[in-house]
Amino acid sequence: MIGKSEKFLGALCYIPFFFAFVLFLKPSPFLVFHIKQGFVLSFIWLIWLYLYHFIPFIGWYVIGPFGFVFLFFLTVLGMANAINGKREPLPFFGVWVERLRL
Repeated sequence: MIGKSEKFLGALCYIPFFFAFVLFLKPSPFLVFHIKQGFVLSFIWLIWLYLYHFIPFIGWYVIGPFGFVFLFFLTVLGMANAINGKREPLPFFGVWVERLRL
């Protein structure tokens, strides 16, 4: 059984780079799963920011808006899964989470 505080902390892991604060707590397997997904998602946000700012025109008009909507969708999806107590991998990037050793 997963408590409300664990679900809340799992949802907070999807805020970019907030997962680092949750690492200082004693994470359960549920939290470790969401910490890993938050780490991968934060890394993808960084890549998106780099591409958005440093590639002229394509980054500004294609990668920027579509990437933001896609990453925002993944963030909300991950938060919703954590709030509902689910351990479902994120689409497209869930396979990367399985490779992380934490």
